[in-house]
Order: sequence, then structure tokens, then C-alpha cells
Amino acid sequence: MAIELPTMTPAPPPARARGAAAPAAQPAQAAPSAQAAAPTPPGGSAALVLQARALKFERFAPAAAAVLADLGLLLACERVSLGFFVQGRMKVVATSTGADTLQRRNFVAALAAAMEEAAEQTSTVVYPLPPGSTPGVCFAHTELERLNVGLAVCTVPIVGAERIVGALLFERRGGFDARTMEIAQDAALFVGPVLEMKHRLESPVAGRLIEAVSPRGSRQGSQAVTPWKVAWLAAAALAAVVALWPVSFRVVAPARVEGVEQRILAAPVDGFIASVAARPGDAVRAGQVLGTLEDRDIALQRDKLAAEIGQLDKQYREALTREDAAQIVIARSMLEQVQAQHAIAERELERTQLKAPFDGVLIAGDLAPSKGMPVQRGQALLTVAPAQGWKVVAEVDEQDVTVLAAGQSARVLFAGLLQEPLPFTVTRISPVAVTLDGRNVFEVEGRVADADAQALRPGQRGVARVDVDQRLQVQVWWLRAAHWLRRTSWQLMG
Repeated sequence: MAIELPTMTPAPPPARARGAAAPAAQPAQAAPSAQAAAPTPPGGSAALVLQARALKFERFAPAAAAVLADLGLLLACERVSLGFFVQGRMKVVATSTGADTLQRRNFVAALAAAMEEAAEQTSTVVYPLPPGSTPGVCFAHTELERLNVGLAVCTVPIVGAERIVGALLFERRGGFDARTMEIAQDAALFVGPVLEMKHRLESPVAGRLIEAVSPRGSRQGSQAVTPWKVAWLAAAALAAVVALWPVSFRVVAPARVEGVEQRILAAPVDGFIASVAARPGDAVRAGQVLGTLEDRDIALQRDKLAAEIGQLDKQYREALTREDAAQIVIARSMLEQVQAQHAIAERELERTQLKAPFDGVLIAGDLAPSKGMPVQRGQALLTVAPAQGWKVVAEVDEQDVTVLAAGQSARVLFAGLLQEPLPFTVTRISPVAVTLDGRNVFEVEGRVADADAQALRPGQRGVARVDVDQRLQVQVWWLRAAHWLRRTSWQLMG
């Protein structure tokens, strides 16, 4: 129904009304008689009545229909439309003419464009331009006036939570005077936020979450909250939390398993590999023959020396019989010399058999493919380790070894034991660097508990982590970056 309130002297035109003058478009000189006869209620009283009207309904649809219908009757408008920003774009949600207007897509798009144009200017836009008003941007209003065939258009932005959340668009014959625009602006000020709140509360939960971080309109001033600002703030907060989070400063390095005690069997003489009796991974016992070298030459040398011993022994006995003191001394010295050479030959012949020094496991030296190949005296052939007692050797880069010390706790994960890492304690840090794969590393040794060592095998390789201390994540990043910068700058600058 129409709202009838006592008449009131019109107020002067507000300074915030804008529009764009067109050469052929002028406001009507006189309103129809029916409109002229209609009473004009005070703007503030009408806004309060409309606000009460909106609060009377629990749902948004009936509240918007009632308010828009009353506004249409109150201001003698052909149509009153309501639009809100939904996920950053203006959407027409209700009109005083009902669903027929909302089904006309081109017309609804023109209404939304006009509303968004007024929202971008954060001021009321009237077209055609009233006399004495300051021109503004009104391209969308010009197009809407063309579609309406002469109806004047007035769009008033709706402000909520310090930003533009929507707009009320009025279409009226005969143009808009100052009093009419004042009532329209009061309606947008007092009733618009109420309708926007009802519309937002009825939106889906997902839509409300999106609206919480996306602007429902243009915020007045420079403090606009946009998704980009929210994303940057969230990223900055996350980065600050990660940077200031205390973490364990660790040194990570490749690692391998070795026996606590290892014995290397080297070639005793120059020769050739004759036979192989064990291969890496086999359990061996003390004294077991693991392989042999070709011993034919040594055996011949031994037999030759044995024959010489027989001859010298005969000469020595003959000198004793003749009691020739000079010949006794000479024969005896020559005999002892040949006997020593024979003992050496016997020992070398025995050492051609490579025997295990103790019970354990053969961990290195696969001689099977090398059978018949020559070897040199002192060349490492086999490596034997005890069956019990393993150590972890971590190959730590030279830039990280300075923060390590004996007694630090560590863990190692092997490719063959992916269930869980094994703990160990650092026992020794080698003072001399070795070159592995083109980089200088220090060998850091650690002892594994006997219960955990049962699953280990010599030669296994994995990754070791040595826990140094507790530091902030930003300190760890800075330490790594500082090392890299110093090394790179030294290389580039000489």
C-alpha cells in the first residue's frame, strides 16, 4: 500500500546527486497531475516506515517486494529495482514489478550496469541531468534510459560496513526533483542495509565464505579489503609463523654401514689369482681359505733351495770330518743363508692361501670374475669384518662438519629398512677429509645399539641426520644462505 504522511516543504537539492547531460535529453517540465496531487511525506519519516516494513518480514523476498512496492507508490515510480554485489559483481535481486522484469536478461544486465556505474562513483546518479547539477559519468544510465523510452533514471548506492554493497534504481516519468531524490537517498541509507543483511544471511554457506574475503562492493576510502590483500596478509602471516617456528637444526649426509673392526687381505707377492672359495656376504670362520694365488714359481724356488740345502749340508759335514776350520765356517754360513731363503719361500708359499683372520663376514672383494688375472704385491684383495658390531659412517660435507661434535644424537634410514630410522650416537669425527664423488667430506662415525644392529648388513647405504640443536627456522635458512653466498662470492670475485 502507499505510505501517506503529512506534506513537507522540499529541501534543497543534495550536492551528491550526479548525472551526464545529453544534447537531446531534458527533464520533463511538469509531472502528471496524479503525481502532483500525491502527498509528499517527510523523507526521514518515510525511511523509518520503510525500515519497519522491511523488519516486519523474516525472509528477504517478501521484505524486498514490500519495500520496493511501497517505494514505487511513494515516489510514483514505474519501477524500483534492488541490486547487491555478489562475489564482486552487481546482481539485480528484486524489482517492484516482480519476476517478469528479472526474466528479461538484456534489460536486467542494463539495470546491473547502471547500478554498478553509480557504485563506482560512490554517489547518486540521475539521468537526464537535473538543472544546476554537476555532470558525471552515466553511459550505462543513458543506455537504460534509451531502453525505457523516456523514463528518467535515478540510482542511489547502498552503503554498508563502510563500503558500497548494492544500489536502489528508480525509474520515473517526469524526472526527479530534489525532494524525490532525498527520499530515495534516505531509503537507501536506512532500508538498504537491512535488506542486504537479510539477503546475505539467506545465501549459502560457501557463498558467505567467499563473500567474507571478496569485496561486496567498493569500500569508501583507501582501506578496501580485496581478495589479493587477504591472500597477501595470509601468506605473510604464514611465512612469519614458519620463519619463527623452532625446529631441530640437522645435518643431513649420505651414510654407509661398516664393521667396527675390519681386516684387509692383500696380495703377499706378485702373481695370479688361482682359485676363489668365498664371495662377499658369505660367513667365514677363522683360518678358512677364501682364495689362493698361483704358487708354482714359489714352489719351484722352494724345491731348488731344498736341494741346495742338501748339498751345503754335505759339504759342512765333510769339513767337520777333515776338521778344516776355515771350510767349516764357510760351509756353515752358506748353509744357514740357504736355509733362511728356504724358510722365506715356505712362508710365501703358505701366504698364497688367503685365510680369514677371524670369524666374520666377507664384506668386499669379489675375486670370481678376476680368476687368472695378475695381482701385485700389497694389492688389497679381500675385506673381512666381524659378524657382530657395526658402525655407521656418515659422509658429511666440509661446510657442515664444524657444527658436529662427539656425543650428538643422530638417526639413519637405510633403503633396505624403511620401517623406521635407527638411532645412533656420534663417536668420532675424522680429522682428515676424503674426496668422494668430486666433493670433500669428513667421515663421521657412530655406533648403533646391538639390538638394532642385528638387521644391518655391511655395505648398506642410507641417509643420516645428526641433530645439532634447536633453532628458529629463519636462522637455519640464513645459515644455509650465508654459506652459499660466501662460497659463490669467493668464486666469482676471486
